[in-house]
Amino acid sequence: MLRLTLTLGLLSVAFAFFDDLHLPDNPLYYNEYSRQCRIPVKCASDSRCPEVYDWKDLERWAQREAYTRFEWESSFTDQPCSLISKSEYDYNLFSTGGLSTDEEIGVKNTMTTDILLEYLSEKAKCPVRNLLEGRCPSVNQSLSLEKCKHKPLYKCDPSYPYRSYNGICNNLRHATWGQAGNPLKLEIAPCFDDFVSKQRRSSTGKTLPNNREVVSDIQRALSKLSTDKSSAEHMFSIFGLMFAEFVTSDMIGRVMKRARNATGGFRGCLADGKGPSPYKAPLTAPLKVLPNDTNYGPKDVECLNFSPIENANDQCDLRYPTKRNTATSYLDLSGMYADGQQYDENGKLKTSYCGASNTFDRNHVISIQFMAIAGLFAKLHNYCIDRVRSCGQHRNTEEITEKCRALTTGVYQRIVYDEWLYSLFGDDLFQQCNFTCEYDETLESTVSSTYTNAPGRFQHVWIPDHFTVVQDSQHIQKPVFEFFHNFHSFDCPSVIEGMFNDSIRVDTLSETLINTFFTDDGVHGHCLLCLDLERGRDAGLCPLVLYKHYFDRISENPTKCYNSFDDLNDIFYKELIDVFKKHYESPFDIDALFLIFENEIPDGSFMPRTVAASTCVQFKNLMCSDRFFYSWNQFMSPAMKELINSIDMVTLLGLFGEIQRLPRNPWFVHSETFSADEVFQEMESKRHLFCRL
Repeated sequence: MLRLTLTLGLLSVAFAFFDDLHLPDNPLYYNEYSRQCRIPVKCASDSRCPEVYDWKDLERWAQREAYTRFEWESSFTDQPCSLISKSEYDYNLFSTGGLSTDEEIGVKNTMTTDILLEYLSEKAKCPVRNLLEGRCPSVNQSLSLEKCKHKPLYKCDPSYPYRSYNGICNNLRHATWGQAGNPLKLEIAPCFDDFVSKQRRSSTGKTLPNNREVVSDIQRALSKLSTDKSSAEHMFSIFGLMFAEFVTSDMIGRVMKRARNATGGFRGCLADGKGPSPYKAPLTAPLKVLPNDTNYGPKDVECLNFSPIENANDQCDLRYPTKRNTATSYLDLSGMYADGQQYDENGKLKTSYCGASNTFDRNHVISIQFMAIAGLFAKLHNYCIDRVRSCGQHRNTEEITEKCRALTTGVYQRIVYDEWLYSLFGDDLFQQCNFTCEYDETLESTVSSTYTNAPGRFQHVWIPDHFTVVQDSQHIQKPVFEFFHNFHSFDCPSVIEGMFNDSIRVDTLSETLINTFFTDDGVHGHCLLCLDLERGRDAGLCPLVLYKHYFDRISENPTKCYNSFDDLNDIFYKELIDVFKKHYESPFDIDALFLIFENEIPDGSFMPRTVAASTCVQFKNLMCSDRFFYSWNQFMSPAMKELINSIDMVTLLGLFGEIQRLPRNPWFVHSETFSADEVFQEMESKRHLFCRL
C-alpha cells in the first residue's frame, strides 16, 4: 500500500529556475540523456532529406487522399453496426461532435499533411526527422500546400475590456494564441517509431507490453504496500480531486477523431467485448485484453473500445504531429461560458444539474460531483447579475454580463492559484515554484501534451470505489458509477457534503479505476488508467526516463543514468520495479505515465516530485501568458478586485452550496466547521461593491 507522504525534508527542487516557459513550435529530439548515458540516438548521423521528383504532384495526391479518406470515414456515421449503441455501457464514452465548415476544412488539411508525412516516412525515416526538425530548407522551398496557408486575419481592439470566448485576441501581438482548436505542444519532440504516427517501440524494436497487463500488475503491486496511517488527519479531500477534474476540463478539451456528423462513439469491439467487431470503424484502435486477465478473462472480454485523439495541423506546417485542444488554454471557465450564446435576456447563464451551466449537458463523461462544483461558479455569475441590477443603474446587458463574467473568472483563477495549487504543492514547493510574474506577450498560452497525457493524470490514481452522500446526517456510500449515470437521483448539497468527508485513495488503485470505469451496472466497465496509458502512446510520448532527466535538468537537480531496472530505486518502490522488470525489456522503455507513481513525494505535498515540476511549469505558463489574469487585468475596477480577493471557495460554498455547516478548509477532510450564516453576513457587508464593478 502506497505511502501518501515521505518525510524527506526540504528538497533541492528549485522550481524558481523554471524561467523559460516557452514551448517550441518545432521541438527537437531530446539528446541530453543519451549523451550523458552514451545511448545511441536513432538517425543522429544521418543528414539526408526526403527526395521526391515532383513535390507538387505529391501534395495534390495527398490532398485527394485526405478528401477521399474523410468522406469514407464520415460514411460510417450512417452505419449503425459501426457505432456503439445506446444499450452498451460505453455509449458516449468516446462520443464525437459534428464539424462546422471551418472545422471540416481544418481536419482535411491536417489529414493532408499526415498522409504526406506518412508516405515519406515509409520511404525513409531519418530524412523525415531532418525535415520535421528544420534541416531541409530546400524541401520547404519546394512545398507549397497553398490551400492550407490561408490564415484568418484578426484586427484586435486593445481598448476592448473583455476577453473573447474562443481565446482570440487575448494576446494582441499573436491573436490566435491560446484559442480553442489549437494543438497541444511538446517540450521535446515526440517519440513515434517513424517520427510521424506509429507508436514507439521497445529498445530492441518490439512492441511495448500489453497496456492492460501492465496496469493490472501495478494495481496488484500497490496493494502490497503499506499505508502511512499517521497522515490520515491531513488527507486531501475528494472535493479537491473533483476540482482538479474541473480545472483540467477548462484547460484541455479532448476530441476524438471526428467525421462530419456527431456520434455516440465509433465501434471497435463487439458489443459483448468478445473480440474486435467485423464492423470496426476506421477511427478506432481497440485495446486487446489477454485471456488470463483476472477481471475481464472470466467475463470473456477480449477487447475494449478506444478512439484516438484528433491531430491538429490545420495550416499544414511541416512539424511533428500534435493533438488538438478544443478548449481555450486560458483558465477562463471556457467549458462553462462556451461560445457566449447561453445567456438569458438578463445576462444570466442558463443552468442545469446543480445549477451548472447547461453547456455541460453535452459532456457525458462527468459526474454529479463535477456538476456541483461547476454550479458554484455559474451561480456566482447569476448572483452577480442580480446584485448589479439591484443597484438601479442603467447599464446595457452586455456590460453587466461581461463584468460578472470577469468577476467570476477572476474568483476562479484566484482559487486555483492561492487555494487549490497551494494545497496540492504544500507550502515549501509552492514557494519554490514561485508563481510571481508579469504578463509576457511573447509567451504563448498553451497546454503541454506531456502534462496532458502523463504528469497531469496524477489525480486519477486517487479515485476510490465509493463516493459519500450525506442525507439527514447519515453518511451513505454509493458506487462511483452511480454518480455518472443517475444525476436526477442525487441531491446536490448532499453530494457536496459527501466530498468533504471522503479522502482520496492512496493505498492502491481502485476497482473503479482499473476495471469498472463508466460502467452502468458495476460489472462491465472500462479501465481509466489504461485509457490514460494509451492516450500517451497515441500522442507519441517519449520514455519516462527522458522526461525525468528533462525536468531534473531544468530544475537543476542531479541527473543519472538508468542502465538497469535496479537503478530505478530512486524513483519507484521495489514492488513496482518488479512489475517493470516483468513487462519491459529495458528501463528506457517504460511509459511516461508511470511518473505519477514516483515515490519521492516532498513533505506537505500531494504530488510526486517530477509531477510537481511539470505542474509548476504548466500553470506558470497559463498564468504569465494571460493578458486578462485577474491580478494585473487593467480593466478591473478596485471594487471588482476587492470582491475577487474576498470570495474564496468557502464563500462560494456558503452562498450557493445550501449547506448549514461549512468546512474552513474544504481541500482536506476533517476540517473544522462553522455556520454558513457568517458567510451571508460577510457578503452583505460587501453588497455595495457590486454597484461599483
